[in-house]
This record gives sequence, structure tokens and C-alpha cells, in this order.
Amino acid sequence: MLDDRKKKILASVVEDYITSAEPVGSKTIADKYNLEYSSATIRNEMKLLEESGYLEQPHVSSGRIPSSKGYRYYVDNLMKSKKLSMLDINYINNSITGYGDTEDLFEQVADTVSKVLNRPTILTMRNEDVLESIKILKISDKILLVILMSENGTIKDVIAKLTDTIPDDSVRDLSKLLNTNLQGTPIEKLYNVLSTVISKELMIYSSVLEKICEGIKYEISGENTLVSSNNLKSILDLPEFADIEKAKNFLNMLSTKNAVDTVIDEISSKKLGIVIGSENQELMLKDYSIISLNLTNDDGYIGKISVVSPKRIDYSKTVSTLNYINEKVKNIFSKDK
Repeated sequence: MLDDRKKKILASVVEDYITSAEPVGSKTIADKYNLEYSSATIRNEMKLLEESGYLEQPHVSSGRIPSSKGYRYYVDNLMKSKKLSMLDINYINNSITGYGDTEDLFEQVADTVSKVLNRPTILTMRNEDVLESIKILKISDKILLVILMSENGTIKDVIAKLTDTIPDDSVRDLSKLLNTNLQGTPIEKLYNVLSTVISKELMIYSSVLEKICEGIKYEISGENTLVSSNNLKSILDLPEFADIEKAKNFLNMLSTKNAVDTVIDEISSKKLGIVIGSENQELMLKDYSIISLNLTNDDGYIGKISVVSPKRIDYSKTVSTLNYINEKVKNIFSKDK
């Protein structure tokens, strides 16, 4: 348990480092944060905080930076709620309009969070939508365009490349049969249901449906994930990525997403989840934090938005941004009812 003096000094170190990205010395704390302690006292307390694992010293001659343990203590015990600036609020309100279908909305959310926080953002959507209709168009003798329309207004296009030609009347018949068999099917179960339909009722079209199934399996899953890092140049300008190899590893981690997805899955039961540095079981994430918030509407859970960042991030602003955007999304869904 930290006493009040150590708490104030730790909070000052964390907040200064988040802003400056430079190791923090005792003189900086004494000069900037109006604490009632001398520089010598602060230096001694910082040494004790380092010995207890809350701070680290990157180089012998440098100041100190927060460790994963230090960030954790700060987030759980010292962090104060931060109001968003009017600039951020106006940007969010103008960027998340609610126009378009559900997927368009989620793309707006992911892009907006990424730009406000200058960090990559991952949005995972639970797909509880159901199929309203299915339409098949013949693009050429061996290529079909399958259009899936859901009750929530989402439209998915699937290309099926056939090995043999298919007559126009067969395309029309198949479209009718699929609507009869699949209307009202949950989108996330569409592939499995379609596979069953093939084996039991539509064997005559099995070769065509197998190709359609392949396309649907690729396009649709129980969880849909969007990754937004549109402002990638700005993100890579962060001091943490001055090392080219570290920047490459970060980009690779985002592109494969396996490690990140594992962490997000582990915190999926929490409304707000913050995993910091060495708390991650995945070795490649030991220098990073993931902040996730469940997005909800009046009917419950609709997805999760996650920010991936070096450990140095404004945790308070991140949480405030995610909470504000969650309320924004709730209001959009309420208006649509």
C-alpha cells in the first residue's frame, strides 16, 4: 500500500511521461506539479517506487518511467475522470452520423476513435442479424453475384466462381429455393444452415452451392472485426516507434491480430477491460496496452471497441472517449427504433 506522498509522486510521473514521452526526473516533478516536497525528497521517494516495481529507469543517467505495475496502480487508484475537449466532442459528433447500415456505423466508430486517440482501433461486432432475403445475379457463365440482405439493413456481396456454366432459369430457381430455406436464418449461422440444406434438399445444385458456401464462409462469421489505423503515419510518428524493427513488429501484430484477438477474447466478459504491458499473456504484447469497452444499446451487447497502444497512452482520455462514443451509438440505435 502506498502512502499519500508516494501516490502523488507516482501520479505525477505517470501523467508527465504520458504527455512528454521522456523519462521523468525529480526536479521536473518539483518544478511542474506544485508538490509540497523538496526535489531531494521526491528523488528518494522515486527510488523507493522503483525498488517496489512501480517505476523503471531506462538508463542509469536518466529519469524514471512507469512500469506496467505503476500504470496499473495509477489506473485503478489514482486516475481522475477527464472531460473531453469541445474539439474532440465536435469531431466525434460530426464523424459518427449513423447514416448507412450497421456496418457503416461501426466503421465510423472505429475510424473516429483511431483519429481522436491517435492509436489503432479494433471493433468487434456480434452478428445477431438475420437474413431477410437472398438474390443471385449471373455476372457471366461461370460467375455469380450473391447478395445477402439482412433485417438490420446490412448488405453482403459474395462472389461465387463456378467450375461449370449454369443456365439462367437454374439461377432463378436456386434463388427462390434459397429464400424459402434460408429466410429468417441468423447471419452467423448461415454457412452451417446452408451446408445442411445442400446435403439434404438441394443436391441437384450441390456444386454451385459449395462455391456459394465458400464465399459466405469467407465474408461472414459470428464475430465481424474492423481494424482502423487510417492515420497510420501519425501513429508511427510516436516516439515508441523510432526503432524501425519495433514499428515493423507492431504493424505485423496488427495485421495478423492473433495475439490481440486472444487478449480481447479474454476480457470479453468485462464492460471495461484494460490490460497493461506484462499483464498480457502474449509475449509480443508486453510493451503494449489494450483498452476495451463493450458497446451496448437498449437491447444489450452489440460489440466491443478496443484501442491498441504502447503502454504510454492517456488512459483517462481513452476511457472518456470510449464511454462518450458508446452513448453516441446508443442514441443512434434509439432513434432508429
